[in-house]
Amino acid sequence: MSGFPAGIGLNTTDGADIPGGGDGVRVNAIAKPPLPRSERTFDRWFNTAAFARPARGTSGNAPKDLFRQPGVSNFDLSLFKKFALGSETRNLQFRAEAYNVFNHTQYQSVDTAARFDPAGTQVNPRFGQVISTRSPRTVQLALTLRF
Repeated sequence: MSGFPAGIGLNTTDGADIPGGGDGVRVNAIAKPPLPRSERTFDRWFNTAAFARPARGTSGNAPKDLFRQPGVSNFDLSLFKKFALGSETRNLQFRAEAYNVFNHTQYQSVDTAARFDPAGTQVNPRFGQVISTRSPRTVQLALTLRF
């Protein structure tokens, strides 16, 4: 499944009230942020150079959602085996369940907080980097005695 839509947050190092009056503000989008799959890396999930600090007195031009967070490709597996115990009514069931059975890393979220200094330089070193992953493989075993 594809990832959730995401936008870019805006912070400044000088605490400037960019639009004036305390209203909300967005970054300026100066290029397309999504990268082709072949160019995405752990350190650069989207084009971080596609954003700029808005000018004082403006509210920025970026839309609410600019790119998609990492998607999910999950495989779960369940195995069941029933063993008869001398009659039709008595049996023992063994169950093995594995979630994310192939245990491949699945990225979950990306740092979307752009932080600009007064000169308009983006200074957040983690901006655009993957910052969390989904759960690794989980295995569950169970025995059920029916009588």
